[in-house]
Amino acid sequence: MAKMEFTSLGSGSKGNVTVVRAGSTTLLIDCGLSWSEIQNRLEARNLSYSQINAILITHEHGDHHRGVEVVARREQIPIYASSGTLHELYRRNPNVKKLGSLITEISPGVPFRINDIAVHPISVPHDVEEPAQYVCRYQDLGVGVLTDCGSFTEEMVEHFGGLDGLLLETNHDLDMLWNGPYPEQLKARVGGDYGHLSNRQSREFAERIHHVGLQHLVLGHISEQNNALERIMNEFDDLPSGTAITIATQDGGTEWLRVTSN
Repeated sequence: MAKMEFTSLGSGSKGNVTVVRAGSTTLLIDCGLSWSEIQNRLEARNLSYSQINAILITHEHGDHHRGVEVVARREQIPIYASSGTLHELYRRNPNVKKLGSLITEISPGVPFRINDIAVHPISVPHDVEEPAQYVCRYQDLGVGVLTDCGSFTEEMVEHFGGLDGLLLETNHDLDMLWNGPYPEQLKARVGGDYGHLSNRQSREFAERIHHVGLQHLVLGHISEQNNALERIMNEFDDLPSGTAITIATQDGGTEWLRVTSN
């Protein structure tokens, strides 16, 4: 029986890290916390840096790459990211470019493999250079991470459909966003087509991709100012049964979640 496991080390505007493992391969998706914070959270899940095979970066916003240069340099862990993302990382932190052979440039839409795990980077609408969210597959199982997008496309529905596990952004409640403290320009950015998914949008996406084999749905990247747990669950409380719903928090992330094949 094949299995994949995944866990969020933390999800939100202060830092994002997700771990996916299958077979003998363990990947970090994003590296938005400090070296020491990631180490502590890995150890709490009985992991160490020595077990990490690669880091996949989704885009250049700091809450997704803040620790990557130090982690990659100190632990000699390879980094995978798109050309546009790497260009911005080099601009923001020239030391990233010094990592040299540890860096691999990938292209959204072009699958690649890291040991036991096949990775498919998917282009998404977000206000950055060349974002890529990721679907990871092992044998007949699939786990995806989909955050930081302001709308969803048919390509996203196609590639994130049929998965066994998914971490999905539920960033904001529209009423709380529009009536909240953000400046109008920031409200327009967050709520726009290249910003972040609202609870309602995420629910619509979940309905599009939901199937009986979706074992775990994790809701994450939740705004501390513009969302509330009860509003999220009100959107998802009548999702068809058979899928376990978990909230990924900023400080605690999630526990290990396992998906298996029949």
